[in-house]
Amino acid sequence: MERFNIVSGAIVLSGRQTMIVLWCEEPEVIACPLISMDEAFHRADCDLEWHELVDAGLTRLDVRCRAIPCLRRISSLKPIGCVDDITVKRLRNVAQKEWKHRLQEKETSSRSHKKPFHSRQSTAVWFDGGSMNSRREERLQMG
Repeated sequence: MERFNIVSGAIVLSGRQTMIVLWCEEPEVIACPLISMDEAFHRADCDLEWHELVDAGLTRLDVRCRAIPCLRRISSLKPIGCVDDITVKRLRNVAQKEWKHRLQEKETSSRSHKKPFHSRQSTAVWFDGGSMNSRREERLQMG
């Protein structure tokens, strides 16, 4: 098998995972995994036409691209095929949308946790004239 240069559109093996390279900048690439059709559908999944997979040299036609960008070192990749530029552009668009979704999710979750846990208002529970504290709080009061 001839040896390819790893460029945008290359289909590579990273360990046991088949991936499509979307961006390439030495010494790393940004690639998205190909997953089996049996896996649950994710918002970042992008179907690939059978002719795209055949043209790329893949033998399995029951896969789709999960457009979640992953950073990989070029030295750890083994090239096995290549997809056309139209497919790469389509996958880049989906990957950029997914990246934006993840940034928004990260922003909203970081906003909701601005106050440190220990500074939040706590509620004491009272039982028969005494309060119920955690073991840690009891040790602090006793000692």
